[in-house]
Amino acid sequence: MTATKAERQSAIVELVNRGSVHTQQDIAVALARRGMRATQATISRDIQELGLLRSGGGYRSSTALVRELVLSVELVEPVAVIKTPPGTANLVARRIDEAALPGVAGTVAGDDTIIAVLRRPGAGRALKEMLASAG
Repeated sequence: MTATKAERQSAIVELVNRGSVHTQQDIAVALARRGMRATQATISRDIQELGLLRSGGGYRSSTALVRELVLSVELVEPVAVIKTPPGTANLVARRIDEAALPGVAGTVAGDDTIIAVLRRPGAGRALKEMLASAG
């Protein structure tokens, strides 16, 4: 059976959400069990397009990780100061930028701190909600 890209990517997301894949080979084997053949290059592209990251526990959704990585959000309008564990601010900032919230003009990320520039009063609330429900 030749699966469509959407079917294959949906299956990959399901596998990742179950925590059952640690390597691209694991993904290939799991897809094959479902009757979906995919090359390593195809799986690699799918991983990048889906925004999956490899952690010690295997592949994870970047949006699911955001919820765990945000330690605090302090609103000092017109900016929000977001704290993360060391080395993770860029990942969270990218997720904020990709969300394209209308009230957020953009982000600047350091090692463990992000400054999000807010376009209007009250935009910080939508940002906080997005970060709390990421995933």
